[in-house]
Amino acid sequence: MQSPDERGRWTNELTGRIAGSSVQAGSIAGGVHITAPGAAPLPSPAQLPPPGLFVDRRTELRRLAALAEPPGLVVLTGPGGIGKTTLALRWLHEIKDRYEGQLFIDLRGFSGTGPLPPDEPLERFLRALGAAPERIPTDTDEQAALFRSMTTGRRLVVMLDNAVSAAQVRPLLPGAGASLVVVTSRHRLTGLVMDGARFLDVGPLGEPGALELLEHLIGPDRLGAERDHARSLVELCGALPLAVCASGARLAARRRWPIARAVAELGDEARRLAALRTGEGDISVSAVFNTSYLALDEEHAAAYRLLGVHPGPDLSVAAAAALIGTDEDRAAELLDGLVDASLLLEVPGDRYGFHDLVRLHARDASLAPATGREAAFARLADRYLTTAVAADLTLMPGRWHLGERYAPPPGDLFPSRPAALDWLERERPNLEAVARQAHANGRHAVTWQLAEAMWPLFLQRRHYRAWMRMYELGLAAAEATGDLRAQARMLEGLGIIRHNLQDYGTAAVHYETALHLERRAGHRLGEASALEGLGVVALATGDPSRATELFTLARDVHAGLGRPRGIALMDRRIGEALSLSGRHAEAEAALAGALEAFTLPDEPYHRARTLTCLGQARLRAGRPDGATAALHEARDVAREMDAPHVEADTLRELARVAQHRGEPGERPLLERALAIYTELGSPQAAEVTARLAALPDAPPGDPGARSS
Repeated sequence: MQSPDERGRWTNELTGRIAGSSVQAGSIAGGVHITAPGAAPLPSPAQLPPPGLFVDRRTELRRLAALAEPPGLVVLTGPGGIGKTTLALRWLHEIKDRYEGQLFIDLRGFSGTGPLPPDEPLERFLRALGAAPERIPTDTDEQAALFRSMTTGRRLVVMLDNAVSAAQVRPLLPGAGASLVVVTSRHRLTGLVMDGARFLDVGPLGEPGALELLEHLIGPDRLGAERDHARSLVELCGALPLAVCASGARLAARRRWPIARAVAELGDEARRLAALRTGEGDISVSAVFNTSYLALDEEHAAAYRLLGVHPGPDLSVAAAAALIGTDEDRAAELLDGLVDASLLLEVPGDRYGFHDLVRLHARDASLAPATGREAAFARLADRYLTTAVAADLTLMPGRWHLGERYAPPPGDLFPSRPAALDWLERERPNLEAVARQAHANGRHAVTWQLAEAMWPLFLQRRHYRAWMRMYELGLAAAEATGDLRAQARMLEGLGIIRHNLQDYGTAAVHYETALHLERRAGHRLGEASALEGLGVVALATGDPSRATELFTLARDVHAGLGRPRGIALMDRRIGEALSLSGRHAEAEAALAGALEAFTLPDEPYHRARTLTCLGQARLRAGRPDGATAALHEARDVAREMDAPHVEADTLRELARVAQHRGEPGERPLLERALAIYTELGSPQAAEVTARLAALPDAPPGDPGARSS
């Protein structure tokens, strides 16, 4: 029987206020290991698009099943329009449940706009697999190595559509394991033999399959009434699915036409337009496209030719209207007419795109004189730049901008900040493509101004490689114009990119060069930006005194120009630097001055940022109560303006206050911050994860217990 003292010693009680996880236990022998749940994992990627209309191909499906045992690298080759993608997708949808997830990318090897560089699909795949943005290297070889590491031992489907070469495919191959990689290409890609590739040559459907496809398009009654003519039609189409679809869609839109009429017309065009060939010399496909094109009225035909000018992967009705030179209602009608003629594809989100062969056909100079195409591109570039500027002004109205489109501003095109950011995200590939084409066409000012207008997207979404490509292109364009201010602006942007990537040496070089150019151009406002950038680098490299000097010089420029907002921003920077130097009273004064300037309704972002800095400074000064008050106010402002990233920053700093006080709230605050950072794909997720992992154990039953 236990004594009263012994009973008190072993009583299992839990008292007090509990925050976060707690554990009750009686007698324990051995060690205790507690694992706290991390952030919610991303769902398994399921990126395969639907296969679309599929007929026949039973032999090919059986062959693919044999080639994939055991899973490895399978390459489907054949001419454009043969149905490789549809076949691969149909097969993969049948077997996808055997795998953990699916990754898909169109490598655009034959789009006419240049193949996709390996870093773009690698970044997408790494993000889909859960890699944090700051963990994704900028070097392609390092990205490929990380992709192999993250996929080793996993069972995934990876489909690489429209590959142009083995070199384009090889960096995208997963690590060792039971993954299935499926590649489609018009080229044989024999270089992949060394990687263990197994090949399937995809041929035409054959008459039964082509007739089945035509029947789906025009109906069994109509085909049955003219079966012989239907056979002739699919023969003239070469039994190519794309060609059969083009002819079948045309017949479907003209219910009174006999199939014989289409046969006669197609046969004539095949002879007359035999010189019009695809990239692989396939005459039948060119003839089919021409019969569809020549059946258009002049307005649709002109629209078709002008839409081919678009350099990006897809386009909206607004972009189409700019190309065609009409209003959006009429553009939508013309787009729908081209979809009905199977010369244009509808894609999700009320957008449109070309099959790559059709795009090349639309651009063919032999269709009509090329007059009007240059003007169409100018209208398109103008539309994209004007809208991007409006998005930039919606997202960051207070920052200073460079470029003629900002004065006067284009007006309120977006109802909200999220709408503006969504537009920039959705149009990013098109904006990049237009910028490249504008530079190639000698419209250099458009190129660097597009880079300037995309700044808020890159700052918030951190597409590092695209960000760098765009600003390097913008710098080349600015150099081509000899515009010193534009060159400096692009260099300042590149400096911020390198700073974010923690390449402080290169960042400093960019800022120094920009400062030299700004001074040559006599551009004082740009000089202040370059000085600020050098100050930020000094702060990051542990020299707050030098940072204070540089921020003060920048502040003097803003003061001389009469820019209160710039003064306030530099006061905030100076306050940060003074705080890190241990000059707490001066830091408090500087940050309080900045905070007073950011009380206007249109500056909630900088008010929240300044309050966060003030909270950090007060904690360093040993004033946790004052820090808590500032951080709580910052959190409230962030929530009111729906700025989750700023809210997460305040939670992270409130966790530091809890740690300083030895309070139990540190872990739940960090967990809430981590959930937000993870959802946003923010680099701060890694820092918070490390802090959570470093939290010490506490005795079981302690109200302040923190599991590790």
